[in-house]
Amino acid sequence: MPKYCELVADIASYQPDTLAFFRSLRVKKVRAVIIKLTEGSATGSAYVNPKAAMQVKHALEAGLLVHVYHYAKFRGQQDAKDEADWFIKHVRKLGITSNSVLALDIEDKRNNDPATADANTFLQRVKSAGYPRVDVYSMASWFWNGRLDVRQLIAKNLWVANYGVPAPGVANVGLWQYTNVFDVDGVKLDMNYDFNGFYTKLPLTVKNKVVTNKGLDNFIDVLGDKWFYQHGRFTTHTAIRLRWGAKITSGIITLLPANSVIDYDAYSFHDGYIWLRQPRSNNKFGYLVSGEEHEGHRTNYWGVFGKTVFSEVSG
Repeated sequence: MPKYCELVADIASYQPDTLAFFRSLRVKKVRAVIIKLTEGSATGSAYVNPKAAMQVKHALEAGLLVHVYHYAKFRGQQDAKDEADWFIKHVRKLGITSNSVLALDIEDKRNNDPATADANTFLQRVKSAGYPRVDVYSMASWFWNGRLDVRQLIAKNLWVANYGVPAPGVANVGLWQYTNVFDVDGVKLDMNYDFNGFYTKLPLTVKNKVVTNKGLDNFIDVLGDKWFYQHGRFTTHTAIRLRWGAKITSGIITLLPANSVIDYDAYSFHDGYIWLRQPRSNNKFGYLVSGEEHEGHRTNYWGVFGKTVFSEVSG
């Protein structure tokens, strides 16, 4: 099994939408979730997961990375375009960003055989709508028998289901759904291994250009923590406390609601968190956590970065 291997849960309306459930996923060391959002098209089954909005909200509040998927009913390329449009409409409605993976679940007996051209039509429609991170899910047998041709698919990560075996059974798989009976407080669900970090590490890119900060000036604060100067903008995905100091015991200025936009001038990796420093009036500063870290590497994001994205340097 590859060295980097994190847990990713995929869920649908069968699973809870409570904050407690998603916090329990975190306790189980799950890093990300893939939530079923839609199925079919506006003129077809027109299905939308009725729990999706709350599942997305509470997953973010629990500190999980959130991705979404569409269940394919299409048969033919125009049908695939119509389903992609239905998916994109609801992705935008929920405010899902381009950092999230948008996956296609294609396993229905109605789908064409071969189904590669239809799948690519759907994926390209999603990419053209501004969501570059796409993936394809199916059972291993669809790849074995050529119903989906790995060589021709636009998506290269590959999400494959294969239970009760020691390996996915398909070469170069990025995400392996290895069980459908993973237990979380009595709730059974599908669980996956993320081999490449495609779902559990967000891309550190801005306008397709990687931004590194090896030459940044830095300083040590009065508590002995190392900071790196950098000007940027951070939009929160969940409610985050803004504090007078960069410690979880520091006094609270306010509770920032989700979608708050904060300009910052420095960041620091310490005490298990990545802190941002917000300049305020009268030469004062506010501090907030943008996510968690382990041994100098970010493990999750509690929002998205705007003007620039810093490389993961702990000093």
